Amino acid sequence: GARTEARNAMVSPRLAGASLEYPMPLPSLRPANLQPAAEAVEVGRLILKAAEWSPQSHELFPEPARKRAVEVMRLGYLIAWDEARFDSREGAAPELADVWRG
Repeated sequence: GARTEARNAMVSPRLAGASLEYPMPLPSLRPANLQPAAEAVEVGRLILKAAEWSPQSHELFPEPARKRAVEVMRLGYLIAWDEARFDSREGAAPELADVWRG
């Protein structure tokens, strides 16, 4: 009747006509259907992991960027442990080296 038609008009077309007595089957959610979503999640994790350089994300960067990070890290350590530069602090400024630990 009119009530059923009004109720069906309020639901999405795919579900129109479905009821507890005559449910419509849901689309199959097999692992093959979930594979694209799983891949998207993995890509998102990789992007977040590589967002900033750290020792843990080092291998995710291109070789020139990795070489540059190593050069700058070595300079940071040399400056941090230059005894002549930091004689008032017993020759070390470990906080400069801590920057590279990530």
